[in-house]
Amino acid sequence: MTMGSDVEASAAHRADVERKAEIVRVLMEVGNAANAVVAQVLSEFGVPSSVASTLWVLAPGTEPPTMRDIAARLNCDPSTVSLAADKLQSLGLVARQPHPADGRKRTLALTEHGHELWEALRTRLHASGLFAGLDAQEQNTLLALLTKMHKPQRP
Repeated sequence: MTMGSDVEASAAHRADVERKAEIVRVLMEVGNAANAVVAQVLSEFGVPSSVASTLWVLAPGTEPPTMRDIAARLNCDPSTVSLAADKLQSLGLVARQPHPADGRKRTLALTEHGHELWEALRTRLHASGLFAGLDAQEQNTLLALLTKMHKPQRP
């Protein structure tokens, strides 16, 4: 390697580091804007923001997960999920149900009121303007890229 190529490689590395830091900064700003919308809707339903991540795991159209599945997905202790489930159940948003294949396990499923909350979240996020600068194709591309980033392919 020559001195010039070392300098170029170092400059390229610095640019890569800076670009990635900028991506994270923008992701955090967008996340904060989305969290503000979500927090507003949750407060209207009397739901503490502390249980928001558990609600996201219970997205309509997905199989009701077990409490352990939720804890693994959120990378937290099962007792944390249990506390969140207690809060959500006391608000009538979720119900604990027996697992269809293993009666020893319990799943967490949205109730009708929980589905109403989800519909309010979807509607409000749509109306928030978070995606106003992106057409449908760009939104699909963004979703694909973020999904790829979240679940990187292993070599």
